[in-house]
Amino acid sequence: MVQTNNSIPAGRQQRIMDFLSVNDSISIKEAAEFCNVSEATARRDLDDMALTDLVERTHGGAILHRGTGFEAIHAEKQTVMIPEKKKIAKAAAELVRDGDSIFLDSGTTACMLAEQLSTVKRLTIVTNNLDIAYAAKMDPSSTMIVTGGFRRDGYNVLVGDIGEEFIKKLYVDIAFLGADAVNVEKGVFNSNFLEIGIKKSILNCGKKRVMISDCSKFSKKALAKVCDIEDFDCIITDEGIGEEKRKVLEEKIPRLIVV
Repeated sequence: MVQTNNSIPAGRQQRIMDFLSVNDSISIKEAAEFCNVSEATARRDLDDMALTDLVERTHGGAILHRGTGFEAIHAEKQTVMIPEKKKIAKAAAELVRDGDSIFLDSGTTACMLAEQLSTVKRLTIVTNNLDIAYAAKMDPSSTMIVTGGFRRDGYNVLVGDIGEEFIKKLYVDIAFLGADAVNVEKGVFNSNFLEIGIKKSILNCGKKRVMISDCSKFSKKALAKVCDIEDFDCIITDEGIGEEKRKVLEEKIPRLIVV
């Protein structure tokens, strides 16, 4: 009897790797359909691949394993987890009131949040993200402040001592931060050192500190630690985070919002 490629685990796993090289993530259902096997078989394949560090398992699927120093390019970040990011941005916008001052960190979710704030009056937005500074639609009574600093090529974010020193002089009502990776036990991480100082300054300038990160960030690893989970007053994420991580977060922070 001749075995087909679909009946051999190594053959199926190579097909999954081919899929991930183009799509970056795969659900159990997609893996099952792509390899023409049951979802139980697809789940076992993904589990086996995770044991050998080929992939990183997520709730309901897997993502391609990348080193802690890897950072997706700006354009790539703007195409991933869009529905989830929009829900998170909408929930974050509901925390903002007329007359507030807020800091918006770099990231696509923060950009989406900025788009939700056009009706807020007397709002002051501070950001180190040039996309936000350029595209945010604001009420005429509101103000946009850009930190200054050196533009990080390819990411439209301002970094460096100039920006850090400026942020240290601020005290805003809410500081919204994103993350490249989140470990519910070890903390929040970033893929490069250039933004660490800025992110720490943003965290310290907020009366309330809110992390806005989709569930995929909770399955990733990154190089440099920014802060602990307990440093946040609130975390907003999506339901893909899974029940186990959700319980841990609820024990560590005052408020968890899952959309």
